[in-house]
Amino acid sequence: MAGNGEDDPFKKGAQVEVSLEDDGFRGSWYTATIIRSNSKKTQKIYLEFHTLTSGDNSTKPLREAVDPILVRPIPPREAWRRFDVSEDVDAFHNDGWWEGIVIAVLDGGRYSVFFRSSREQIEFDESQLRLHREWVYGKWVPPLEDVIDDSQQEEHKK
Repeated sequence: MAGNGEDDPFKKGAQVEVSLEDDGFRGSWYTATIIRSNSKKTQKIYLEFHTLTSGDNSTKPLREAVDPILVRPIPPREAWRRFDVSEDVDAFHNDGWWEGIVIAVLDGGRYSVFFRSSREQIEFDESQLRLHREWVYGKWVPPLEDVIDDSQQEEHKK
């Protein structure tokens, strides 16, 4: 993790993604905001989730203390891309990004993705997928290529 300098991606107020270890959530990443960064006493990061709530009928965002190893920056957007069969991807599904593998390229910019964790196969639009990456020692693996802003991404869709 980065130090406490200006470039610390895990400081209070930072937008991050969090992996949950609970059954049914393995292999998924959810966006959250850091409420309090790494506490020396508890070695936890306190955060508030953007899409998860504190109970079945609640609209109150879930707040939780998590191990820093489960937290990473939100991946930067990269150039619009097509995916190939056997490519590891993250698919936006059930309010989070889930790790899967492309098993078929379909017509109309759609893909069939298989999720190892749940043994499900689901179809997604290209816009719901991103290349799967790991945050390793402060760098994205595989490395990012051609990071673009949203206006350029809209241009690629045309």
